[in-house]
Amino acid sequence: MSTSPDPARGLSVLHVIVRVGPTNSQWNEHCLPVTGTRRVTVCSLFPASVRAPESIRLYEGDGTVRGCLRSLRRTLLSDDYDVVHVHAPASGMLTLLAYLLERRRRDDLVFTVHNSWTSFRRRNRLFLRVILAWFPLAVVCGRAAYDTLPAGVRRGREHRILVVPNGVDIDRVDATLDRVGPPERAPGTGRTVVSLGRLIPIKDPQTLLRAFARARGPQDRLVVIGDGPMRGALVEQAGALGIADAVRFTGVIPRDEVYRELAQADLVVSCSTGEGLPVAVLEAMACATPVLVSDIAPHREVAAHTAALPLVPCGDVAGFADQMRRLLGQPAQERAATGAALRACATAHFSVRTMNRSYGEVYRRMKNSQLPTPVPRLAADPGAEPLSAKLRRRAWLLVAAAILGGAAGFVFAHVQTPEYKGETTLVVGPIGAATDEDTLGTSAALAVTYADLTRREPVLGPVARQGFADSWRDLQSDVHAQVGDKNPQLVQISVYDTTPRRAVALADAVAAQLAKLTRQAAAAPEQSFVAEQTLDLRAQIESTSADLDRAERELEALPPVDGRSDDQAARAQELRTRVDELRSGLVELQRGYADLDGLDHGELGVATVADPAWPTRSPLRPTPLALVVAGAGVGVALVVGWVQLFSRDRRRRDQQPQVLVPVPWDPEPDVPAPARVGQTGEGR
Repeated sequence: MSTSPDPARGLSVLHVIVRVGPTNSQWNEHCLPVTGTRRVTVCSLFPASVRAPESIRLYEGDGTVRGCLRSLRRTLLSDDYDVVHVHAPASGMLTLLAYLLERRRRDDLVFTVHNSWTSFRRRNRLFLRVILAWFPLAVVCGRAAYDTLPAGVRRGREHRILVVPNGVDIDRVDATLDRVGPPERAPGTGRTVVSLGRLIPIKDPQTLLRAFARARGPQDRLVVIGDGPMRGALVEQAGALGIADAVRFTGVIPRDEVYRELAQADLVVSCSTGEGLPVAVLEAMACATPVLVSDIAPHREVAAHTAALPLVPCGDVAGFADQMRRLLGQPAQERAATGAALRACATAHFSVRTMNRSYGEVYRRMKNSQLPTPVPRLAADPGAEPLSAKLRRRAWLLVAAAILGGAAGFVFAHVQTPEYKGETTLVVGPIGAATDEDTLGTSAALAVTYADLTRREPVLGPVARQGFADSWRDLQSDVHAQVGDKNPQLVQISVYDTTPRRAVALADAVAAQLAKLTRQAAAAPEQSFVAEQTLDLRAQIESTSADLDRAERELEALPPVDGRSDDQAARAQELRTRVDELRSGLVELQRGYADLDGLDHGELGVATVADPAWPTRSPLRPTPLALVVAGAGVGVALVVGWVQLFSRDRRRRDQQPQVLVPVPWDPEPDVPAPARVGQTGEGR
């Protein structure tokens, strides 16, 4: 740890992290290195896969929305935190919800954007728009990542966005290598190329394999550290390229082992097409290993501080292969000099020590209420213009939005195709005759089966051929059947069509075809319909049992909970859900089989039409009045949201926003302070 005073010494900081694990950068860089200078609490929304040291309080959720929210609220109530630091879009939305439920002021919230905007999924981009609007302070992990934020996201929020470059824990790297050291290389072995990162498309591991296949020597080898959904395809690609024996896929390994692999490598390569600020590259630099990277803005941000980091255009297989040959062909002394230059760059500009000092200054300012501007609030802000006043000034806009929204709803209601419902009823079993309890039970069981059969090919196929549709599957969404609530012998059929006449005709056709099938079944007991349904249920039971056995075996084959990777834990959760669904379905199938097995297949199975089909007098939808009201409401809600989120107070219109960029401190001064950056963006 640094000997310079930490501006955040003694602060209580809560970190909200999706999952605490051995490869989680927020855990490794924001929590572990500062346990001696801050009181750190961590809320892991998913169960943690590592043991927390005694100096860190760890709360864990179960991965469900309700469980995560419950854990987060419990964590917030357990202490008075100076700062609550959130690290992922989904976590940010959950935190806002927890704050709203607890009626908690948001002055202590800070969010870090750990990636470039283009690298986030569409859902997370939507979350980020809400987070950047409602969090009082946001931090971006690098200047290049900041530049990817859309202008609409940055506009009006420049004074609440900071840039703190990512850092690598050089102290931990040194301690690891001093303790275990890189293994000695066996005589006669070739050169080693290492790649570190998740095996996902944005990391472009295919280009890495193709380039290595072109550039490798007879004894050279490639070590791919990490795991992901592309692993199987990459193994096949390595075999197709003829380099399967030269490539080793390690999967997820402990961080100390990662540092050993990086330190013993001759070259580390990143072909990524998108990053925030690449921690994997910085870790390789800290290990004093030569590095080759793709030409993207985050890599250029690092390369701006050193001439020893070559850049190759994304996807340029030939370019990567040429640079691999050049760097691997350098004398050992020259490669060592290159590694030393990269190590010096990482130490001076991208260390965790520098990064956490920058965050310490951010935390101190938040604790002392030294934020650039007042924080937007969910509740009324005494220092800001009330929302009601803003809306009164824009009353004309509210009226116009309501009128336009209502008109849009009215037009939409009249361009939609109307939908009418036709209904009819069938009775299963004898009508009017005295029946015993067994007969009623048999008829009720058959009624359930007939209701299910109504939407299947034996009934809908002949109906479709009468001209109601091109295929029986086209009718499935328009035909519904259920057993009567009060009389279980009844099968109630409902159909939907564009006119009352067609709805009645379709309902009559479906009912007639179902009755015909039941009469045919009663006329041939040896091939009765009930017997066919019993065989079908038996086949479904056997298939479901086989699926259940496979899912249980796959679940048992997974490693123990403590040794699972993130993907394996997610797969385990998916398998547990699948097993529960299969068990529930199997119980229902067995119950239906028990009801049908051994029933009398005679006249009890005949269904008779009880009521002629009848239509609704008016269409079920659209409902013009409801759509007009809904359209007007949406228009008003959009205006209110726009006024609350994006309109500025009149008295603040002349305020000029600026970006505050904490930069690496000189270790000599006693009290470090970040540099302000104005409109030019210089100073880093």
